[in-house]
Amino acid sequence: MKIFKYTAGIAMLSGVASAQGLFDVNPNEIESESSPLRYTAGLNFGHDDNINPTSGAAEEDSTYVSGNLGVNLVVRGPQTSWDVSAVVGATHYLDTTSSDDTVYNARIAFNLNHRINERLRYVTRNFFNYGLDLGSFYGPITARQLEEYIYFSTDHAVGYRWTDRLATYTGVTYSTLDYDGSSNDVDSLGLYNTFRYTVSPQTVLTATYRYSNSEFGTGSDRSSQYATVGFEQKLTSSSYVTVSVGAQFASGTSPFGQVSYVNNINNQLKARLYARYSQEDVDTIFPIGGGLSERYTDKTSLRIGAALDYALSPQVTLTVGGNYTQSDFEGAPTLLDGDVDLFNAYASVAYKVNEAFSVSASVNHTTSDASNIPNRDYDRNRYQIGVNYSF
Repeated sequence: MKIFKYTAGIAMLSGVASAQGLFDVNPNEIESESSPLRYTAGLNFGHDDNINPTSGAAEEDSTYVSGNLGVNLVVRGPQTSWDVSAVVGATHYLDTTSSDDTVYNARIAFNLNHRINERLRYVTRNFFNYGLDLGSFYGPITARQLEEYIYFSTDHAVGYRWTDRLATYTGVTYSTLDYDGSSNDVDSLGLYNTFRYTVSPQTVLTATYRYSNSEFGTGSDRSSQYATVGFEQKLTSSSYVTVSVGAQFASGTSPFGQVSYVNNINNQLKARLYARYSQEDVDTIFPIGGGLSERYTDKTSLRIGAALDYALSPQVTLTVGGNYTQSDFEGAPTLLDGDVDLFNAYASVAYKVNEAFSVSASVNHTTSDASNIPNRDYDRNRYQIGVNYSF
């Protein structure tokens, strides 16, 4: 079993721990104020120097044009808080020799926190993605896929306040990873219970037990259990940190840890950081030839990421960020044990011409270094300029 190197994590609006996604799944995660319904339309032109990095074929570069339409709404009330964000788009590659020169994407996040009475509340978090690049910031897939696929996760919990200090959240989770072919599909169902003890208005202690069962497209399944303890600390009115550590129990025992930090430092600066170390049940199935596939029964991943938004002026906003994922693959019947180190860094600048119209430019670099894992060793760079209109 591997050495526990780091801890990792995500903070949730409800305070209930989740194994799905990372901090960019919900762009409204830390919004405390309501914001009206807003649409954003974007048009971009760019260049990608490795458009199919995991295909196993020779590198191919292409210029591209892409368009997207997004919507965002945040409602924060004394009894009910909810938010929704969604985006749909398409990218058309102009220079590729592939017959499939247009790819599509869609992403939806919906979250609800409803207080039924003084003691009882209902919380749900839901995320849907269709596309090629789920990305390290959005979920468990670390590599660009060859065809669009669906990833969906949902979490429903009932919270009950037993005393002024003690509360519990009992919930059910479900996620599905659905590819064009069935061999790589994964369906996971989980049940959990979280105890929350309020030490002070700033500090909450947590303890969680979670059971999950994953069914794979290869016909196999795996059950696992988690036991963790942690805390949530409100540092200021606009910043907090969450920590959770423990163990996962499946075919063996593996350490688990997560930590996240979010801070709206001021009107100009926003920072987000996370790290997580855990066993994962997705992206573990690889072909062995003859139309057959095998599954690695033990995949552990360390994920670290950070993002910083800085308003240089009322018109200019700079965003920089990056993430690192290190995954170890073990336990396949005939495939050699392997590992993948993936690093991604990006930077963008946006200029607001007026309240509705803005222009932007961005650069994104990805390096993947793989050992005994096919088609995961590559470099990729993307350069893009775009315009956005909000209404």
